[in-house]
Amino acid sequence: MKIVKRLFLALLVLIFLLVGSAIALPFLFKDKLTALAKEEINRNVQATVDFKGVDLSLLRSFPNFTLELQDYSVAGINEFEGIQLAAGKSLTFTLDLMSVISSTRPVEILSVRLEEPVFHILVLPDGRANYDITLPADAAADTTATEADYSNVLIQLQEYSINNGRLIYDDRSLDVYVDAQNINHQGAGDFTIDVYDLDTHTEVGALTVQQTGITYLKNAQATLDAIFNIEQAVSKYNLKDNQLKINELQLTADGFVQLVEDDINMELAFSSPQNDFKSFLSMIPNAYIEGYEDVKADGKFTLSGVVKGTYNGGREEYPGFRIESAISDGNVQYPGLPMSIRNINTQVKVNSPSSNFDDLTVDVPRFAFTVGQNAFQGAFALRTPISDPDVKTTADGIINLAELAQAFPMEGLKELSGIIKADLKVDTRLSYIEQEQYERVNMDGRLQVNQINYQSEGLPPVQIKDMQMAFTPQHVALNNFQAQLGKSDITAQGTIDNILAYFSPEKTMKGNLRVTSNYFLADEWLPEEETTSSTAPAPAATPEETEIFDRFDFTMDASIQELVYDVYTIRNGVARGNMTPNRLTVTQLSGQIGDSDFNASGLILNAFDYLFKDGVLGGNIKMNSRLMNLNQFMEDSGAAGTSPGGTETEAYSVIPVPPNIDMTIDANIGKVVYTNMELENISGQLVVAEQAILLDNVTAKGLGGAMAMSGSYDTKDVENPNFRFKYDLKQLDFRQAFNTLNTFQQLAPIGKYITGSFSSTMIMDGKLGNDLMPKLESINAQGFLETINGLIVGFAPAQAIGEKLNIDYLKNNINIANSRNWFTIENGTLSLQEYDAKVKDIAMKIGGTYNITNKMNLNIKANIPRKLLEQNAIGAAASSGFNLLQKEASKLGLNIQQGEFVNVLINLTGDIQKPQVGLKLLGTDGKSSATDAAKDQVKAEAQKAIDEGKQVVKETAGKAVDSLKTVAAQKAEEAKKRLEEQAKKEAEKALGTVVDSTAQKKAEDLLKDATKGEADKIKDNLDKWNPFGKKKKDGGN
Repeated sequence: MKIVKRLFLALLVLIFLLVGSAIALPFLFKDKLTALAKEEINRNVQATVDFKGVDLSLLRSFPNFTLELQDYSVAGINEFEGIQLAAGKSLTFTLDLMSVISSTRPVEILSVRLEEPVFHILVLPDGRANYDITLPADAAADTTATEADYSNVLIQLQEYSINNGRLIYDDRSLDVYVDAQNINHQGAGDFTIDVYDLDTHTEVGALTVQQTGITYLKNAQATLDAIFNIEQAVSKYNLKDNQLKINELQLTADGFVQLVEDDINMELAFSSPQNDFKSFLSMIPNAYIEGYEDVKADGKFTLSGVVKGTYNGGREEYPGFRIESAISDGNVQYPGLPMSIRNINTQVKVNSPSSNFDDLTVDVPRFAFTVGQNAFQGAFALRTPISDPDVKTTADGIINLAELAQAFPMEGLKELSGIIKADLKVDTRLSYIEQEQYERVNMDGRLQVNQINYQSEGLPPVQIKDMQMAFTPQHVALNNFQAQLGKSDITAQGTIDNILAYFSPEKTMKGNLRVTSNYFLADEWLPEEETTSSTAPAPAATPEETEIFDRFDFTMDASIQELVYDVYTIRNGVARGNMTPNRLTVTQLSGQIGDSDFNASGLILNAFDYLFKDGVLGGNIKMNSRLMNLNQFMEDSGAAGTSPGGTETEAYSVIPVPPNIDMTIDANIGKVVYTNMELENISGQLVVAEQAILLDNVTAKGLGGAMAMSGSYDTKDVENPNFRFKYDLKQLDFRQAFNTLNTFQQLAPIGKYITGSFSSTMIMDGKLGNDLMPKLESINAQGFLETINGLIVGFAPAQAIGEKLNIDYLKNNINIANSRNWFTIENGTLSLQEYDAKVKDIAMKIGGTYNITNKMNLNIKANIPRKLLEQNAIGAAASSGFNLLQKEASKLGLNIQQGEFVNVLINLTGDIQKPQVGLKLLGTDGKSSATDAAKDQVKAEAQKAIDEGKQVVKETAGKAVDSLKTVAAQKAEEAKKRLEEQAKKEAEKALGTVVDSTAQKKAEDLLKDATKGEADKIKDNLDKWNPFGKKKKDGGN
């Protein structure tokens, strides 16, 4: 009994240890495995690999170890940035436990399971692929050199699986697109030996395949059971037992694929073991409907093919292939549809024996079918498609589209009717047409389309009223084409000179086309703008649109009476010229938008690459216009406001400059209207490049004068667009400029109170707000302004100074003609460099700052005639004018009556409407006050002596006149000596004032020199200004 108890106790302890180890071991090795996973992956790929979490378990696969990477992703870099190569819910590895524990053994991977993975393979037109994420050879060599003698990871797979996955294969070099959704896949085999069988089972819930714009499969269901015999030593994969089923069509294949360095050698044969037409019909897009088992179809179908050779994309080597297919006596009747398609017969043989596609042959000796009471039949054969397409084809019959709609299901179709009639024969080579050997050309017949009505969900109705095409040896003539596309009408005529060029990728189709329309609504046919981010994960991508034919050279003549696009209506539009995909020579492009007109000519380059391949649109255009109202093209942000000057202003939003444009436009415009500004005789060059508009040497007349400007409007950062301009303005009217330019109103509000004209040179840069107006706090500028003539009228600060000094002519009608002003603006604050001015007898030096908060801080050093102050002092308040200055002088111990001029510092603060005036007495200058006083007293004493002499004469009548003169002279001499002494004392007393005045004059001279230096600096910056904002070699900016 004790033994049993001990055994039971030992068993409990063992179970406890095992369970404890199973729980503890994952935590003990979590850090090691997490670090190993990230290190191994990121160390060996050119991509960004990440996963949100790691889960470790010993219980799920005991006695092995489970490592699960959760929410993983592999994102591309460089040209594939923003595109995920792979992403998924989880990636689970089963690992050998002992290899994890051991520090000397590599970690062995026994199985892999992927939950909800999404793979997006993208191949660019130049062949670069996003799956090529392995390191370059040199980098790989460096990595290998740092590794130990054994690999850190050993793949010993026994099984792997994919659950609910998706694969997108987008090969733009071959124009192939595959989208496989709801993928479930399992594979098992002994990967540890050199030769083994891999047993797989695959299900695809929805398979779509497109090539060159043609959809071959649409949401087809597919299953594949296949066994592959794999020879790892020679990278050879042999097909054994296999069966592929796509919808109802079953296929089998045998052969092999072998990887030899950069080559892929293959020898594959495939066929359909079934021979019924219904299985093939299920492959046709839209034919495989829900309840397909109820479709009545009979007839025979055969399919076989061989692919043999080597594929090497680098040297453009492709395997040969042969495909043969036939349908005989096919009939189909869909449930719920009143009509059937009968007598379907065709044979197709395609043979390409080598990589030289000029050896490709296509033979369709017969295709025929009957819908309702109308039969259609034809044949087609193609030889030497690259060098000289040799085409034989016939088409004869009638297709009643209304009957076809009643015989075949069409998704989203609302209405289909009309008649297509064909009766044509073609047997010729392209070279016969190009060399005008028309006697060797057999081309004859007609193709007619009448009263076609087509309407489907999501698109406007289409009505082709009439189309007549005639085939002749010389050309194919489009004699008439009349259509109603939604609300738009269109009529066309033209010719195609070498229609067989369509079959050769090296040939260009030539012709001419004339198109007219009374009304065309472009909005009906343009796709809605995408709202998703350009960097959104690419697995949700959709296939590219149908391939656009880009081998043409057509002479165009188009006219549209009214073209509506977005909010714009173009009237009397004309477009004439020669059009190839990437070179459009425009002889006339004219029209009218609202009250704006345009007439352009020139060259437009890379139009097709810009529209369909992300190319750069270039060219040179000359444009003329009588009137261009730019307000029509500015986006309304839906709000309006009032400018600081009190005028109503419309609110606009930022106009982004599109990327991938590099175009030059030379413009001559009679009149331009922009916001509330009107300019005339505009000429200059406009360059659109790098999401910016550059103006070069643009000249115009307006605002009472003339102007020239260069600069840029940059929207690379569309949330914070910036501008950079240089202006040369000549004799502009103050009032017009102020009422028109919002920036002028904000930074120079004095302009509202000035009548007259000015000239200016200025450089300015800053940011624009959402209303397309400058952000004043961001503005930086330097410049020079000269008043040609001008009067300041009703300016509150001037009136306040006049009141303070009690000088009437400072209050109104201040003449500022011929003033020269250097200024800077930094972060929205205007700094006025000190300059000389004179208002009648008052000399001034004016300088200071004004900012966007309407606060000013101006200093005016005024040299005022003392007599001007004195004559206004009688009856004046004690707090103004001469009386105020006398009080200030007495506090300083000065006598302002001793100078000819009074020097006053006037400080203006506050805002324009409520200015605050401060006065500070600086002293007096001019002639010595002591000398003047002495002279005045000498004169007074002399007059007194003369008066005394006159009294003596009166008292001593009869005495001699010369005696009188002698007495008078003596009195005057005495007075002179007495006053000279007094004058000397007064002069010594006034010496301090004179010294102060001299020092002030010296300081003003120095300040004048300093101000001149600042002006020279501004002038130098104006000379070196660069509209592109890049520093020149000489250091200018």
